[in-house]
Amino acid sequence: MNFKYGQGASRRRAQLMLSVATGTLAGAMMVTGAAVAQDNQDSDVSFALEEILVTAQKREATILETPVAVSAIGGSTMSLAQARDLTALQTLVPSLQIVQRASASNTSFSVRGIGSSTFNFGLEPAVGVFVDGVYRSRNGASVNDFLGIERIEVLRGPQSTLFGKNTSAGVINYVTKAPHYDFEVEGELTYGNYDAKVGKAAVNIPLQEDTLAMRLDVNVNKRDGTIDNADGRKLNERDRYGLRGQILFEPTDSTSVRIIADYSDLNEECCAAPFYLVAAGSQQALTVLGSDINGAPDIKDRQTTIDGEVVVGNLESYGVSGQIDIDFESFTLTSISAFRGYRELQDIDADFSDLQLNKRRVLDQDYDTFTQEIRLTSNTDGPFEWMAGVYYYNQDLSADNQTVQGPGLRPFADILTGGAVSQLEAGLGAPSGYFLANGSGQLQGLFNQKNESYSAFVQVDWHVSDQLTLTGGLRYTHDKKSMDSDIVIDDPFAALDFVEIFVGQAVQQAVAQAQAGGVPPEVIQSTVIPTATAQASAVATNPDFNPLLGLTGLQFFPPAANVNDSFSDDNFSGNIIANYQVNDDLAVYASYSRGYKAGGFALDSAAARVGDFQFDKEIATSWEAGLKARLLDNRMSLDFAVFDQSIDGFQENIFTGSSFVPGNVDAAAQGLEFDGKFQATPELLLTGGFTWLWKAEYKNFPNGPCPAHDTSGCTFAEPEGGGILRPLQDLSGSRLSETPKFSGNATATYRRPINDDLEMFVRGELFYNSTARLSVAQDDRQSQDSYALVGASMGVGDIDGAWSLQLWARNLLNEAYVLDTFDSTIPGGSLNAYIGDPRTYGLTLRFRY
Repeated sequence: MNFKYGQGASRRRAQLMLSVATGTLAGAMMVTGAAVAQDNQDSDVSFALEEILVTAQKREATILETPVAVSAIGGSTMSLAQARDLTALQTLVPSLQIVQRASASNTSFSVRGIGSSTFNFGLEPAVGVFVDGVYRSRNGASVNDFLGIERIEVLRGPQSTLFGKNTSAGVINYVTKAPHYDFEVEGELTYGNYDAKVGKAAVNIPLQEDTLAMRLDVNVNKRDGTIDNADGRKLNERDRYGLRGQILFEPTDSTSVRIIADYSDLNEECCAAPFYLVAAGSQQALTVLGSDINGAPDIKDRQTTIDGEVVVGNLESYGVSGQIDIDFESFTLTSISAFRGYRELQDIDADFSDLQLNKRRVLDQDYDTFTQEIRLTSNTDGPFEWMAGVYYYNQDLSADNQTVQGPGLRPFADILTGGAVSQLEAGLGAPSGYFLANGSGQLQGLFNQKNESYSAFVQVDWHVSDQLTLTGGLRYTHDKKSMDSDIVIDDPFAALDFVEIFVGQAVQQAVAQAQAGGVPPEVIQSTVIPTATAQASAVATNPDFNPLLGLTGLQFFPPAANVNDSFSDDNFSGNIIANYQVNDDLAVYASYSRGYKAGGFALDSAAARVGDFQFDKEIATSWEAGLKARLLDNRMSLDFAVFDQSIDGFQENIFTGSSFVPGNVDAAAQGLEFDGKFQATPELLLTGGFTWLWKAEYKNFPNGPCPAHDTSGCTFAEPEGGGILRPLQDLSGSRLSETPKFSGNATATYRRPINDDLEMFVRGELFYNSTARLSVAQDDRQSQDSYALVGASMGVGDIDGAWSLQLWARNLLNEAYVLDTFDSTIPGGSLNAYIGDPRTYGLTLRFRY
């Protein structure tokens, strides 16, 4: 029996698991809390939450003082949770959803249900990632393991003023550990199942007292794959390393210079996508051609059957930045200059089968980016605080896609269509084997893009009173992009116009019947041909009358003319915030913000299907109200935010049958967020949070895609702007894909001394995601039922932190779930899926000197 989510039994199983895990954690918390409370009943010892300072508004402040929705996760918390990279961070921040697909670079981030797909290199992320103030312009540059993290801040909603490259959905802000003036060595060694071997180390060296210091961080992460291939290979492995070097120079009390250089490399066979569903027609063709695939495997068995080079991906990311801070009498000058480079090569068996339907699919992508930010920040007391600056961004980017069709495609297509491909060849007088031939396809799809952007911004805080602060920010941005292409396509089948062929055949048949009936030639010319043409044209786009439309799923690479184009955009964005400090422990705020993400070019020849390589800018507007409270002598923090967000021109990535092409639609999201902590006793810390998205929908999406297996409720038409005939449906009002209504997390960490030298700790974690539809086309077969992930760890260590030993497990209950599903490149209505990691566990030794 296939193990398919989206069904009632699985939902009950997830709910039961959540209930058991929650009950177990709650019971443990109650017991330990009661015991410690009894021990301390007569004690005068006070304890409080550790306060994390954030720079969400480019000034260091507590979360209580920051009138935006922000979560901050310290580096020590991420270490305890074994959160090694961004894909694990979402279990600690419920509003953040992260999905890794075909490779590490195809990792998408979304906040409050709004994000950007990574299957087209022309798309900029809606959730921006900044590392020490430097923008990472594509998600692939952010996916390696964390190095020397001080904290990570997740800002929710449009960030419209202060961050260099404005974002329409949110920001993930890395703050790394800076050099200091004490010698220090720290590191960790981990060994786990799947032969996982992870090492991290850092050394901080003072070079000149209170003036010059350096820090070096390195990491290595290797692990066998978690998916078994039929030929014995282990897929979805880990093979990555990275290093970062820093120098801090403070020649005077008012001047600081920080230089950072980093390099990271991933070289992995990741990520396989086993079949999630094999359609009956596809199964028949697979069987006839000798494939070992017999139905979709149960996803909990983690098995696949792939030939070729599988899913090889190599990704290099590197850069250098310099930050200079100079304090003057009334303001601070900050300059951040950065260069970043990115190189990626993917070699993928795109049919994910043991037949050579696709011979190979090679993606070669790279970019070089230079950014410069200059910022002035006031530092005097008074009713007004201000910040102003300019930002410059310059990028050269290229992307090349070669997808060559293999020897198995033509026989597969003929079996699937009952010989229609061969019949069409004969009817059109084409040589046998001409269509879908071995070696045909997209032989080159090279796109070069240049992007130059500059902006100026200002933000003013007016402290109307000791309690009330009004904030206003404004940013002007100018973007200019140009693109040229060099496309070479050899796919004559994709060049066929099935409407034209159908009409032509109908006219020929009408003429033949008229001639057989003795109709005069002049009548045939004046009456029969125009009438037959009109009648056939009226039904040519209806699959009930034109059976040729069923072959459009085999038109992988339609003709695409080369493009040499450019455009520019100007935009004003900004925010207004009212923050009221009721007392030292309670603050409320209300805000309006307008975010912006530039338009661009679809760097894929498949854009010919939708008639335009260019897509428009994305404008987000958000209304938000929040409450932040610190209770019980700062032992409890409660942060709430309610929001209403609209996105005009949301850059949705639309699957066209062979590729993803960006297009603009309108979307909206409304919801409630909560983030809380409770230091129940000196030893017991409880945390929890959730995001409830009661609304996340497409507002205006009249030309949405249709499920590949069922176009009965769709209309075959040209999309706006022209393009290839394809099935369309009105998706206005439908739920945003990959957006659960509810996601939440809870943790409990208990620490206590064993003796004067040692302490022990126990930690439990729970992450929950409700049901989510995974298809933009609203395919009922593509959904993930609610599921829960449980993590746990325990350890012992030196009470002063010199060393610790941690035994840990992630996905302790070995929950089987899918990250995403997609229409197979094998035609016929089958589905493939990317699968979440299984249970992993290990032992970690940490040390610090």
